[in-house]
Amino acid sequence: MRRVLLHLGFHKTGTTAAQSFLYENRELIWPHFALMLPYKTRKLGLSNAATRHSIYGTLGTLSDFSKQLRDYLATRNFGTRRGLILSEENFSGLRPSRNIDQGYAAAPDLAACVVDAVHDRFAGQEVDITIYLSLRQRGSWLRSLWAHDLERTREVQDFEAFRENMDHLPSLEDTVEDIRQKLPTVKVTVDWLEEMQLRRFGSGTPFAEFLNLPREKAGQLGPPTKINTRLPEDVLAELLVLNRSRLDEAALTLQKAEVIEQAKNAMVGTT
Repeated sequence: MRRVLLHLGFHKTGTTAAQSFLYENRELIWPHFALMLPYKTRKLGLSNAATRHSIYGTLGTLSDFSKQLRDYLATRNFGTRRGLILSEENFSGLRPSRNIDQGYAAAPDLAACVVDAVHDRFAGQEVDITIYLSLRQRGSWLRSLWAHDLERTREVQDFEAFRENMDHLPSLEDTVEDIRQKLPTVKVTVDWLEEMQLRRFGSGTPFAEFLNLPREKAGQLGPPTKINTRLPEDVLAELLVLNRSRLDEAALTLQKAEVIEQAKNAMVGTT
């Protein structure tokens, strides 16, 4: 039986650490599972196709995502037994703070599209598919989205205004339920970032458990080394001031990069 794990989101719920765990342990994983990670999905345009559908929501955009995904899976050699582990948060759509009207409304259709593509790739074979979604408490999740946008975009709202602007969006748990309703025959599992952070492999824990490697190999797995750390409050405040300034985009990008680099160096120096 082919075993497939589809980690389809959500943004700012430990996905970077999860993908770090998978990539850094790839030599132990590859004999058993093919890996499909953002460095490939984004290079090939699959991520863009998914986020485009989350914005426009047409049959054409969904069909385009489906075709690109099926074409890619057709090129992969799974041998006679290898399964698949996929981790790509953009397969649930564009992060909600950049798609404020829709949020994760397209996530169920995108998930169904991915499941259909996997069944098509392994047509005639027995396949066990699990959809996994990582969750985070809403307040912490929203603040992480806001901090991310302060760094990467010209976000000018303070956090209170940002949170109020996001209040209308369904909870992550509601989106999970929508996916379950869309795919009643597919196993859908969740884990909370706050709980995973207390475990040996952090956000890699659900994958370590799914791998079910022999004890000797499982003992060789290492925790993720790439983990996004939250910038201090004073640094976030400085970024907000810069975003609200009259600096042109080039100068703004440069100054923000300097502020962020200094902050991260200081954080490393204190650990």
